[in-house]
Amino acid sequence: MRKMILIAVLMAGILSGLQQTGSSIGQEKTGAAATTVPEGVIKVTITTGGGLYGPVKDQFKVGEDIPVAISMTDTGDKPAKYCLSTSLFQNRPQLKRDGQLIPYFTIMPQQTEQEDVIQRCERNAARQFQELQPKQTRVVDWFTIGQKGIRWYSPLSPGHYELVLRRRLECCQGPMVESNQVAFDVVP
Repeated sequence: MRKMILIAVLMAGILSGLQQTGSSIGQEKTGAAATTVPEGVIKVTITTGGGLYGPVKDQFKVGEDIPVAISMTDTGDKPAKYCLSTSLFQNRPQLKRDGQLIPYFTIMPQQTEQEDVIQRCERNAARQFQELQPKQTRVVDWFTIGQKGIRWYSPLSPGHYELVLRRRLECCQGPMVESNQVAFDVVP
């Protein structure tokens, strides 16, 4: 519930800023931020199901929300810091069906790449800085493919899907780490 309120508050600020400035869609920024982690130190892993969602699953019914649990592992020998802000700023799922990339249902991810929106996010008190100890793995976040939260994609039809997540370790901007690939089926 707390996460949904956080997302709603950040989205309200983002959308009001977009309405005031007009919507020019830009490319992803790769500038550095305060939590800079050496490349390759944090490994991002996703599962469909798992975490708070019970066992990991690879089969879902049409119309069923597909929960995606996000874990991080500090593979280094020193503590590694990362940020939690919002799914919209930090996650870029890449979903394929039959090898073809499925486009996002919404343009909101591209809108978060505007400089004024990034700065508003960076000033937001809802950002949380976290730390992983060496060799520690922790479920750090989640999102769903479906009707809950951000509606990343149109409803999925029956078929075989592959999902990879590009995850930003910084709060609102910066490079992204690519996760493992998970496969799942949607059945009638």
